[in-house]
Amino acid sequence: MKKALLLLLISLLLLVMLLYTLRQRYTLAALFYQAIKQDVKAVESYSKAVLANPDDAYAHYQLGLMYKDKKDFDNAERTYEKLLEIFPEHPDANYDLGYVYREEKLYDKALKQYEKALMLDPDNVYALYDMGYIYRQKGDLEKALDVYNKVLAADPKHPYAHYDIGLIYEEWGMKDRADEEFKIYHDITDPNFIEIFLNKLTGKG
Repeated sequence: MKKALLLLLISLLLLVMLLYTLRQRYTLAALFYQAIKQDVKAVESYSKAVLANPDDAYAHYQLGLMYKDKKDFDNAERTYEKLLEIFPEHPDANYDLGYVYREEKLYDKALKQYEKALMLDPDNVYALYDMGYIYRQKGDLEKALDVYNKVLAADPKHPYAHYDIGLIYEEWGMKDRADEEFKIYHDITDPNFIEIFLNKLTGKG
């Protein structure tokens, strides 16, 4: 009796695994193609996966991510928007869609998307920095500076926040403050920058 029950449980487990594999076959194939760096085939497989399983949030997100990395922002936008219809509180998709809008220069849409991403993940420094970047691009330098300072409160060594603050001070004619921020940026990104720069000036480099 126990042996028959064990065989029944194993059979059920194998059946479940088989059904899962069949349902997720395109996603599994896409993961394989990603592993061997066959991005075109991975995109094709993820595209089939979302058609076969429209509620497959993982396949949607990976497909959107691949489009974003390829800078195919039209397809990335459509994919992320479809994913957020299924999973509105997906924190990474909310941020990535904001990034896509930013790259498309749809700044107002990007800001709204970043605000939603920050509601879901208040520690998302990337969304906060991008909001500062957008305000700077729109010419609202005071608001940009305020946001960049919030970035630095969360991550004091965020190099691009320091650099962009330097650009703001430079535009305001505050050269000393700008140079101070640029120096911090170079200290973070290349601690040997000053030494290299001085060596070039003196002909030692």
